[in-house]
Amino acid sequence: MADKARILFRADGNSSIGLGHVTRSLAFAEMLLPDFNVLFLMQAPAAELQEQVTSKGIFLVSLPLSSDYAAEVTYLTGTLLKPSDVVVLDGYGFDTTYQEKIKESGCGLICIDDLHQIRFVADAVINQAGGVGANAYRAAAHTKLCLGPAYSLLRKPFLEAARETRKYSSENKSVLVCLGGADPHNYTQQICEELYSKYKIEHIKIVVGAAYQRLLQLKEWVQKSPGCSLYVNQSPSDMVSLMKSCYMAITSASGIAYEVSAVGGILFVLKTADNQKDLHHFLLQSRLAFDYGIMEELQGQATWEALFEEQVKQQRNVFDGESAGRLQAIVTAVSLGAQLTMRDAGKDDMLLLLEWANDPEVRIRSFNTDVIPLAIHKKWYYGKLENRISRLYLADIAAEPAAHIRFDLKGAKATISYMIGKPFRHRGLGHVVLQKGVDRLKEQVPEITLVEGLVQLDNYASIRAFEKAGYQLVEPYPAHPDALCFHLKLPEPLF
Repeated sequence: MADKARILFRADGNSSIGLGHVTRSLAFAEMLLPDFNVLFLMQAPAAELQEQVTSKGIFLVSLPLSSDYAAEVTYLTGTLLKPSDVVVLDGYGFDTTYQEKIKESGCGLICIDDLHQIRFVADAVINQAGGVGANAYRAAAHTKLCLGPAYSLLRKPFLEAARETRKYSSENKSVLVCLGGADPHNYTQQICEELYSKYKIEHIKIVVGAAYQRLLQLKEWVQKSPGCSLYVNQSPSDMVSLMKSCYMAITSASGIAYEVSAVGGILFVLKTADNQKDLHHFLLQSRLAFDYGIMEELQGQATWEALFEEQVKQQRNVFDGESAGRLQAIVTAVSLGAQLTMRDAGKDDMLLLLEWANDPEVRIRSFNTDVIPLAIHKKWYYGKLENRISRLYLADIAAEPAAHIRFDLKGAKATISYMIGKPFRHRGLGHVVLQKGVDRLKEQVPEITLVEGLVQLDNYASIRAFEKAGYQLVEPYPAHPDALCFHLKLPEPLF
C-alpha cells in the first residue's frame, strides 16, 4: 500500500492576531484525516494551541517567531517540503512571492483567503465568504477559485448540526456571546454589559478562547451578574451544545458566525476587524444574520420565535453540511497533480497506450475516430520511439500510469497530443499533464520555443486544460477549421 500523501498547513494564531486562521485551518485539516498525512506548521505556538493540534492526531512543527517570511519559505522549501506535498497557506504574510517559491519547489498549493488583495498563483484559493465573485481576484490561469459558503471551513460537529432539524423552544432563554477566541479589543464584555443592562437579557452564555487576555476582568463581571455564565476554550462539540441551548447569538462577523448559522438560530453580528468586511456584508445581505446595531429596532417588529424560524430556514438554505466533501475533492485533485511525475515512454507501455487510445471516450475526441488495430499501432508506436522528431512521455502517480503526452517536433515548434487514463479522468489533471510534459520536453530539447495544440470545438475539458496551462488561443489552421489552436511560447535557450 502506497504511503499517504502529505498535506502541510501553515497558519499562526495568538492573542494579537486572533485564532481565526488556526481555527479554520484546523477544521480543514480534520476533514482530510485519515486519507492524508497531515502536518501543521506554526510559529511559536502556545501550549493550548499545541494541544488543540496534536490532540487531533496531527503532527505539529513549531517554527521560530519571525516576520521574515522570505527566509521562512527558503528554509521550508530547502529542508522540509517534498515536490509531492500539498501546502495550505492561511495568513496575510504569505504574499505572491511566498506562493511562487512554494510552487517552484514542485508542491501543490492551496490558499485560504478573505481579502483578495494580492495576486495568487496557487492551484486553488478558498474564500468561504459569500458574495465575492471571481472578478474580485487576480490569479494565475490555472488557479481554481472556490468561493462562498459551499466551501465553508466548519468542524465536523457543526457540519453534522447543519444536517439536523432545528426548532424554537420557549425553554431556551439564553443568549450566546462569542466575539472570537482572542477578541483583542474586548468587545465581549462591552456587549455583555449592554445586553444585561440595556436589553434586560438575564441569561447570557459567554465564550472566550485561550488567547483572550482579559479573563480575570470578565470573570469578576460574571460573578456579579446573576444568570450569566462563562465558558473558556470550548471543544467544537461543546460549542454546538451551547448554541443549541440558546435561541440567539451575538458574534463577530467571522468563522463563529458561520458556526452559529450551521447550528441555526437568531444571529446578530459585529464587524470587529477589517478582514471581516466581505463576510459581514454577505451575512446581512443573505439574511443569515442581522447587524447588532438594529437589535433594539427588531425587538419591536416581530417575536423572537418568528425571527428564529425565519432565520433558521434561510441558514439551512445556505449551509447544507456537505462542504467537507467538496473540500476533500479539491485537495485530492491538487495532491494528484503534485504527485504526478513524467518519464520517457518505453516499449513495455505499447499495449497500455493502445488500450487507452481505443477507449470510446478517447476515440470520439480524436480527429480520426476509427478504432486502431494492434498491428498498425505497434508499427506506429515503435517508430515514434526510435525517431528523433517525437518525444513520448508517461505521467505516473504513485507508480501507476495516469496519462500520456506526445510531442512531434519540427524545428523550434512542438505539436502536442495527450490523453488521460480512464481511472484519472475528470479529476482536474489535464493542465498539470500539459505543464509537466512541457517541463520534461524543455529538459531534453531546450531549443523548443513554441508548443502547439489542436482541440475539437466541443472538447470543453481539454480547452479548459490548455487555458489553465497558460496557452493562448490563436487563429485556426485552414486544414482544421473545426479545431481550436492553442500556442504556448517558451523562452529562448540561454546557450
